[in-house]
Amino acid sequence: MGKHVIIVGGGATGVSLFSTLSGVTGISSISIVDPNPVGLGTAFGTTDPLLLCNTSVDVTSMDPNGESDLLGYLTGRGWPVHRDDFVPRYLIGQYCRERFLERRREAEQAGVRVRHHLSRAQAVSPIGAEGYAVELADGRRLCGTDVFLCPGLDRPVIPDVVRDHLGNPALAVSPYPVEGLRRLPENSRVLVLGSKLAAVDAALVLGRARHRVVMASGSGTLPAVRTRLRRPETPRLDTVAWSGLSPDSPSLERQVTRLVLTAVAQAANGTALRSQTSVAARPAERLAEELEIAMTGRAHWQDTIAEIIQTVNDISAAWRHTTRSAVLNQYRHLISRYISAIPVRNARLLLGHLTDGTLSVVPGIPQSVLPSRGGSGWQVRWDGAPAEHFDHIVCAAGYHKPALSRLSDGTLRLDGASGPRTDPYISSELRVCDPLTGKPERVWVLGAASHRRTAIVNYLNTAARQSKAVADRFAAAKPETTSLVGRLA
Repeated sequence: MGKHVIIVGGGATGVSLFSTLSGVTGISSISIVDPNPVGLGTAFGTTDPLLLCNTSVDVTSMDPNGESDLLGYLTGRGWPVHRDDFVPRYLIGQYCRERFLERRREAEQAGVRVRHHLSRAQAVSPIGAEGYAVELADGRRLCGTDVFLCPGLDRPVIPDVVRDHLGNPALAVSPYPVEGLRRLPENSRVLVLGSKLAAVDAALVLGRARHRVVMASGSGTLPAVRTRLRRPETPRLDTVAWSGLSPDSPSLERQVTRLVLTAVAQAANGTALRSQTSVAARPAERLAEELEIAMTGRAHWQDTIAEIIQTVNDISAAWRHTTRSAVLNQYRHLISRYISAIPVRNARLLLGHLTDGTLSVVPGIPQSVLPSRGGSGWQVRWDGAPAEHFDHIVCAAGYHKPALSRLSDGTLRLDGASGPRTDPYISSELRVCDPLTGKPERVWVLGAASHRRTAIVNYLNTAARQSKAVADRFAAAKPETTSLVGRLA
């Protein structure tokens, strides 16, 4: 009897895993659980060509090795793209969707039963020696021998200042889908809470319609600007030195800083780091300077980013979660600005809106937000300033990482429900382990769900590398006898 696989999440990570697992021998069925069409998750489900992926074609591929599979897909369909290009996100959604349909057809021709269940997974429960039951939000129960958790980022962060107003039609909990932003009345005044990638998307969509936008965040800073993000042809990092890092060293953060700066210096061929970035205080001035630096080929730091992400993920995988989190927190500002930098085209558009006065960026979150008298819009007050009127508010402060917790009976909750629970232990092979024996279970976590083991997860190349490694181990594992038939109970 073959294995019955359940993949929770049908976004890019789930498709990447499905693409590698679908050709593994010994699998009888694969079930995908996702309330959305497979391949069209939050990140790549948009249809607006204005919204670009902020990673280049080279690293935005479901195959982490060799030439970008996305590059081959696009050029094969007549798109004149280069490995360094940033393409509209809807193209990546199409790529994921078509790759899924292709691999599904191949798997079914090989006798594998493939099903997509349009629901949300809430829990995974062990069912003796037989395997696991995945509880669905619609009340169904899907049974399988092996479960792979690949949920995406779909729970938006709601700033406390607006939490009491959830449900108000003049408050959007997320910029997506952007069709909601397009329906705003002409010449609206909009407050966007956030200043990073989701907020940039919101500002671009609203700016195109000539709305007046204020972006507000604790930092009040925009991402840096880059012209590419690609894998290096020649490694620049000192892998021996990185491998020698001790998570228990009191100087760990200083050592990481030194290794990163050394790599940047090598990429820059002696160009000083201070000439690769801007320290201007005003957002418009800083954006203009960093746009000019990128366009004149002086943003050498960008050519170390892909290698740094991979190295940090690999090296820190063996660290304790608390150590990894502490180090990442020290570099949170750098991660949000440089690892999550924006393409030149987006920077140009933002700068145009800043220059013509339809966009402004302010540091700090409002002290209070109250519905305007009469029920039209909002009265927003910053500390020490008079109240301002806004017609609409958009939350764009990012997304919560997937919640995964274990109950006393061994059940894994995926929905963040309240009650006594513990954080599950995730092995270096991305498997959930029994808390008493340490024995790995037949439950894996990938992509955003692996954040307790993997440092930087919001990156398709990371998910693709995880998918290949997990599928290879899965294929090499000894077959186990099972009486499951991949059924719904």
